[in-house]
Amino acid sequence: MADFSLFDSLNPVLALVDRLLAGLSLAPVWRIAVFAALGSLVSMLLFKKLSNQAELAKLKQEISQVQKDLVRSSDENGSLGKVLRRNLGLSGRQLWLSFWPALVASIPILFLLVFCSNQFGTEATDSGARVYVTPVELDGSPADYRWIDINAQWDARKKAWTFYQPEPRRTAILMRGAEPQLTVPTVVPTHVLHKKQWWNFLIANSAGYIDDSASAERFEFNTPTQVIINWGPKWMRGWLFAFMLFLVLFSVAIKIVWKIH
Repeated sequence: MADFSLFDSLNPVLALVDRLLAGLSLAPVWRIAVFAALGSLVSMLLFKKLSNQAELAKLKQEISQVQKDLVRSSDENGSLGKVLRRNLGLSGRQLWLSFWPALVASIPILFLLVFCSNQFGTEATDSGARVYVTPVELDGSPADYRWIDINAQWDARKKAWTFYQPEPRRTAILMRGAEPQLTVPTVVPTHVLHKKQWWNFLIANSAGYIDDSASAERFEFNTPTQVIINWGPKWMRGWLFAFMLFLVLFSVAIKIVWKIH
């Protein structure tokens, strides 16, 4: 089980919500939409509470007026330069008043991104499917290693061990001498298993980590990615595109309804 990390701390609550949504027979894409709507609501509410909406509204009107003056102005008596400087000053003030509230308001989104990545990012490899395990920065030669309980071969072209996914409840272990290096399948499906890094105190690897004494820095897997949207190019079929699309749509709608500046 992965160690605690900051942005994974709400995962148990979010997992409960996801189970409730799944119990309503909602497809993953609509469950992602619910999480995106939740993120939009909390984020926009934080921004509205933390930002000076009255001053932002005033700045918005002043910038609009300055831009109109900019269209009408000429360079006579240096008036154009004055208008440009005022426009730049007002825009900078608007950016400053929005930056810190926007930064704080984005924090809830990070919790949701981490959860959705774990929940909707990968899926278990089917038993009997071809698996590739690619070691990165491997110490020594592949000939120095052996697999227990599975018939694995080294693919020199792919620079990976390849074998067929074991049946459920069966595991295989990669050994170097008497030292175990890796156990598959991993605790949960993942694309990569690595040694624990400092940033894992912020975002954990849900599959856990390999031991610090392991002879590779990480192992990469050809684990299948969940298909959330069944049409369009490959890059838009995963959870991230769906989440960001719904997040933008809901955020714009909330901004308009609440008249947030």
